[in-house]
Amino acid sequence: MIVLGTGFGNGIITIVLLLLIILFMMLFQKKYIFRSLAVMNKLIMPKLYKKDITKLKNYEKGILGYRYWVTKNSL
Repeated sequence: MIVLGTGFGNGIITIVLLLLIILFMMLFQKKYIFRSLAVMNKLIMPKLYKKDITKLKNYEKGILGYRYWVTKNSL
């Protein structure tokens, strides 16, 4: 059992509440996180718009799928 020295009787309840608060904050700020990821992708990731989608290698398809997922969630 994990006990925090915060004055609460049960440390597990405190940890669960903190995790729920962090999860709520992350869901609330989800759009901003994905927008910053989209900006970083634009700077770091290779550009694939000139290539034919059917001729991409597996790792390029993964990059394309990741970029699509980030773009979709940032809008």
